[in-house]
Amino acid sequence: MFRKLRNRFIWMMMLATTLIVVVTFGSVYMASAMSMRPNEVIEVPREFREGMNEGAFREAIREEREKHLAALAINLVVAGLCIEVVMLVVSYLYAEKSIEPVKQAYEQQRDFIANASHELKTPIAAIRANFEALEATDEPWSSNIDAELTHANQLVLDLLTLARTDDVAQEQRRQKSDLAELVRKRASVLEPRLVNKTMSLAVPDKLNVETYVAQFEQILDILLDNAAKYAKTRIGVELTATKLTVRNDGKTISAEKLAKIFDRFYQVDKSTSGTGLGLAIAKAVAEKCHWKLTASSAKGEIEFCLKYR
Repeated sequence: MFRKLRNRFIWMMMLATTLIVVVTFGSVYMASAMSMRPNEVIEVPREFREGMNEGAFREAIREEREKHLAALAINLVVAGLCIEVVMLVVSYLYAEKSIEPVKQAYEQQRDFIANASHELKTPIAAIRANFEALEATDEPWSSNIDAELTHANQLVLDLLTLARTDDVAQEQRRQKSDLAELVRKRASVLEPRLVNKTMSLAVPDKLNVETYVAQFEQILDILLDNAAKYAKTRIGVELTATKLTVRNDGKTISAEKLAKIFDRFYQVDKSTSGTGLGLAIAKAVAEKCHWKLTASSAKGEIEFCLKYR
């Protein structure tokens, strides 16, 4: 696979080089041909000038011009061939380096599959253990089984959502909607979960925007859910015509951990419930919509900012 990709890269580079050489050298040849007009005085050997009438002299000039142009054409062809050979060698040497990001993406995909398999094994193993205990005793283990099944089901749904983000560009539809009302509605759904926590909204009365509403709502729900999990006492939501900001108090996240916060299966606090895929999904959806989702943390607060316009 990578060999084919490397060869394709080489051929594309050679095609671009050939096009540039042909256009450039062709322009040089045409400019030289236009500048060497027959009426211009061109140095002609003495033996041709002596005893030569005007017609013969002009013919000698024309022949000398054609010799110059022929020599120029040969030089340009040789130079072009040399450039092609050099570019072939350079393209071959750097092709491997150019496809390195593709190799890394392929390795990340393999790691993702391995991690997903590992994460799926955990709830399945727990379900099996509970069933074995259920067979041996009369204890009500069904609630544990139900919780692990719910966890496994949510993990599978998150994996499918993450996989489908590759096709989100085909599914997304821009439409005009009141994003302010949407934010208030989704925040009200979250309120019952906020035990001993407060949520403040800095949202305009109305904000009619033409955008990818379904994707905006999906990212909003993920950010609100994440804030509800990790907030100590307060959550803040701010909406403007260009960006959405969701922040919560808690522990300051180090730069090293913050750099991984959008990675798949990564969790800053592994003691909390979840699959570690929510923020990865939000990031993938944002990128497919050509939005920018960033995270920052300072003074015991973490902030997520979605620039959607």
